[in-house]
Amino acid sequence: MTGRIKALSFESTSGLIESENGSRFSFESSAVLAYDAAHLTVGQLVTFITEGLSAFNISVHRAARPQVDGGTRKGGVFRYVGFNQANSIRTFRFERTFTGELAEMFTVSTDLALLAKYRISLQEGPALCSRLLTLEIDEASAPVFERSLTETDILQDMASRPGPGARNHKRVAHAV
Repeated sequence: MTGRIKALSFESTSGLIESENGSRFSFESSAVLAYDAAHLTVGQLVTFITEGLSAFNISVHRAARPQVDGGTRKGGVFRYVGFNQANSIRTFRFERTFTGELAEMFTVSTDLALLAKYRISLQEGPALCSRLLTLEIDEASAPVFERSLTETDILQDMASRPGPGARNHKRVAHAV
């Protein structure tokens, strides 16, 4: 959900967000993602999740901006910015930034049962999704900003990893 910060209280470390539909949600500073806490101001556009009348997973909204010069973009970097979860579906959120441009938002959703089936820990989820996005962006002409992680994706990722003992350790014989 998106909305604007309507009030901030630094004394009580709380605030108020008004959503696009006019609903208001209160929040505590602990509900703001750490890297965005310093950037919150009254009037700031934010994305967030609601539970009752409270907001959490609050982050500064960053809209994608088209390429300025029409040339090739260099230095694109993905950054994991958090997740949302509804029941057993976890949606990992990423930003991709290019020098001189606003960030583009990407999401990859997956069913947690799929991760459990292949013994992939929740902590490994963001790295797996980041690899998927990086590979897909390199192969596609137009990036997909919202995607689901499939069983095929997981199997392809597992197949691309070196197996046990695949490391190339060179031993150097020393003269005695």
